[in-house]
Formats: sequence, structure tokens, C-alpha cells
Amino acid sequence: MKRDFVVVGYGNMAQAILAHNDFLTTHYNHIFIIGRHLEKAKACIAEHNLKAKALQASLVDSKICIDIEGKDVLLCIKPKGLESFIFTGEAHSVYSVLAGVPTLKLTEHLKAHFYVRLMPNIAAWSKASSTAFYCLNAKPCADFADVVQKHILPFIQSFGEGVQVNDEALIESSIATSGSSIAFLAIIAESLIDAGVLEGLSHEQSAALVQQTFAGFAKILAHTSPSELKYAISSPAGTTIRGLALLEERGLRGILIKAAHTSAQYARDYMKNIAEQTKPHKA
Repeated sequence: MKRDFVVVGYGNMAQAILAHNDFLTTHYNHIFIIGRHLEKAKACIAEHNLKAKALQASLVDSKICIDIEGKDVLLCIKPKGLESFIFTGEAHSVYSVLAGVPTLKLTEHLKAHFYVRLMPNIAAWSKASSTAFYCLNAKPCADFADVVQKHILPFIQSFGEGVQVNDEALIESSIATSGSSIAFLAIIAESLIDAGVLEGLSHEQSAALVQQTFAGFAKILAHTSPSELKYAISSPAGTTIRGLALLEERGLRGILIKAAHTSAQYARDYMKNIAEQTKPHKA
């Protein structure tokens, strides 16, 4: 029996996951989008031609009340926004992209059989996200692994590929490898385009060559290690190894590692701050 799918929020990541996602339209009975502003939910649906319905918010004590009984829920709001909602009933699965909000905190706001924290990236727009995910089985069942393979993973694969981690702390760690890293790669791509222009190519020519180089690199990386690829290109005393020597001399490897660590550590610190702010005060 098909379930309903409720999306809380209509921001960039919600749109990236929902847009052109055939899995959702075939796997679920109905798709609902809800947030504080009905018109924004309707605009999201119209912009991406989604087969979804915007839900009118029902307010209880100035908070939005949402019935999640038997449904799957996707949380795509700002972390502090969670306090603005009241969830009634018990969901089947809750998927959360909320930064800094652990599954334990989610259990305080929503009842569900399964909780899944996700760290997708911007490539979800192209259905090519690299997504780390952690699952909490709130009501232990013998077939949990089967649920992950047949229910949770297919949803994540509807906008890319997923890597399951068994330690929730590794969700923040994945910011180093797949969360913030696309921005780092964008700087590298931009630099290579500029390098092409410096060497005499037009900007259009250089951009086209770099774009295809990245596309080809991704395909080769799927079955070749970075080290193998590097040495396959580098001839003894050739052009490439000289360029690599300069990059090592200037510390590019260390700079990238440090940048990735800084991003991941900020996420961990942010998570701690959220936890401190939401702790009940002693009388």
C-alpha cells in the first residue's frame, strides 16, 4: 500500500530533491508540501511542475500542526524552525536534512518508526548528489536491514547515491567529502578555466574543455583510485609531474584538507551550540 509523503519546507534543498523526481510520484500516493507560507509552497510546486499539493497550515497555539500518521516526512527547514511545528500521529519514516539536529532531538518532536539524517549536496538538482545517511530504528525490528535496502536507500538514490554510516557523528564528517567539497571543486574548475585563458584559449573554449574534463574525471574515478589516475597521466620528467611538484610545494593538498576540516568542525560546533540552546533551564 502506498503512503503519503509530506515535505516540510520549500527551500533550495527541498526543491533540489523534489524537482524531476519520478520516484516520488510513482512510489507515493500523494505528495504534500507545507510551511508557514501557503503561497510559497504553491510557487515551489508551480516553478518545478511538481505533482504535489500545498497544504494550508493549521495553527495551534501559533504553531503549525501537521498530521503525520502513517506517512513519510521530509524535513527541509532551518534547525530552529522545528520548534514552530506540532506533529500529530506516528510517521513511518522521517528524513531530515536539518543541520546540527541529531536524531535524538528529532524523536522529541516527531514520533516515527525510522529516523534518517541526510547530508545531500547541491548535485541533488541533477539527481547526482553524494549523500551520507544515518538511520535510527526507533522500534527495533528484525527486518531493519531490509527496510533500509527496499525503502530508505531507494528514496536517497532518487536524487543521487547514498553512503550509510553507522555513527551519527560521521554525518558532520561527510561535509568534508561531499557537503562543502563541491564549492572547493568549483574554485579549482574556475582556476583551470582562467589558466586556459592565460594560455590563449577563449573563455568559452576553456570552460567547455574544463567541464568535459570534470565529467570524464568523474567517470574514471568510479573505477580508478586518485593515485593510480595521477601516475597514469604523469610521464617521467614530463609536463604533468612538474605541475604536480609545484602544487605539492605550495601545499595544495594540505590546504584542501584543512579547508574541509574547518567546514566539518564548524558543523560540529554549530551542533553543540544548538544542543546548548535547547537544553531545559534548571529552576
